[in-house]
Amino acid sequence: MRHRRADLCWAPPLLLSAGLSLSVVLTFDGGGWLLLPMAVLAYPAGRWMASLPLALWVFTAVTFTGLALAFRLSPDPIAGWLSVVSAEFTASVLPWWVGRYRRLRAEQRARERGIVADQARLRERARIAQDMHDSLGHELALIALHGGALELATGLTDEQRRSAGELRAGAVRATHRLHEIIRVLGRADAAADLHPADESIDALVRRAAAAGLRVQFRHHGPVPAWSPMTSQAAHRVVQESLTNATRHAPGAQVTVTLTRQDTGTRVEVVNDAAARPGAGTGAGQGLIGLDERVRLAGGRLAAGPRPDGGWTVRAVLPDDTAPREDGPPGVGLGVSRRLTRRRLLQTAALPVGGGLALIASLVVVQQLTATRTGLADDRYEELRPGRARADIERLLPPHDIGRTPRVIEAPPRPADASCVYYQAGDGLLDVGPDVYQLCFVAGVLVSKARLEQA
Repeated sequence: MRHRRADLCWAPPLLLSAGLSLSVVLTFDGGGWLLLPMAVLAYPAGRWMASLPLALWVFTAVTFTGLALAFRLSPDPIAGWLSVVSAEFTASVLPWWVGRYRRLRAEQRARERGIVADQARLRERARIAQDMHDSLGHELALIALHGGALELATGLTDEQRRSAGELRAGAVRATHRLHEIIRVLGRADAAADLHPADESIDALVRRAAAAGLRVQFRHHGPVPAWSPMTSQAAHRVVQESLTNATRHAPGAQVTVTLTRQDTGTRVEVVNDAAARPGAGTGAGQGLIGLDERVRLAGGRLAAGPRPDGGWTVRAVLPDDTAPREDGPPGVGLGVSRRLTRRRLLQTAALPVGGGLALIASLVVVQQLTATRTGLADDRYEELRPGRARADIERLLPPHDIGRTPRVIEAPPRPADASCVYYQAGDGLLDVGPDVYQLCFVAGVLVSKARLEQA
């Protein structure tokens, strides 16, 4: 609605801008003093009008009106039409096109800012989802592990065992509901873990062991000189692997191994086959986020089942590779740029297409004029006063120009003579501004002259 109001407000100024070009045939002067107000009216119309078809209708209507007026009023219709269209094209169409170009560029910038803001919000939602999976999922798995240990403890009453079982079942249900939320919110491209500040992998393993997980930690080689990003990625690999082992292979032995290599460190988490059925298969959301986290740190991840029924997660992380930057939101921005480019091409088609159509039309009109009303110079020379019109009819073109042209200096017309006028030249390249005047009295040629049009 806002665009429609702007179009209706700016259509009259655009019509006035283009319509001022008609002064060329209405006042028979160059109209040069009108070029500035034409451009002043056309530029803001292009800047604020959204409708391209409306602008096309305005320019088309003015062009055809100028054509009609030129044929009716101008002593030289072709020259008059050319003057009208040239003035309209130069002082109205081109300023309008510049204004529209700036409008489309501004719309593209605003659209791209919106796309970037939307994607930033989506990434933040995904970070929230990933953080919930990384931290809450791990803690809920440990709660379920504590509940399972209580069920097996000695010296408890049946009521206490039932309460411990309800605790474990509630933790499992909460984990599944968490997964449902994760599927709604999506996943992060580069999430920050909510583990205790500066927690080492050794501390993480001890915390899991204290919760009842059968886990041991092995470290071969010197302490890795990891960057904070790489350290977080390594912690994330171990945390996710322990969470998955707790959920899918309860009671199985888990081994965490850090092995120093040439330019990096291998982090490997291996669990044996499950001692009893796990809490479900999961949705694979954790491994997807884990793979992205390792990739952003410059490493690579591999995960899969073992022949004995267990599971292995292996990541190789470099020491000195900087985290990879997320690429620009190319999909949305690419669509925006293609849309703007297409609209710019559509807008540019008006001046370019109009110019080509003008040239083609002038060529066609000039050729038709020369063919129908043009008298060749050699045939003009063959015309001799005193000859009957019937005798020279074969030398004349099919039609005269149908009017009395305005000439610089007209010779005296013989008494009782009727005169006809033809274009000087019968070819596309030799038709000039001059006309031939032939005067007849009683069907006999009495005079001929070549006249220069005013």
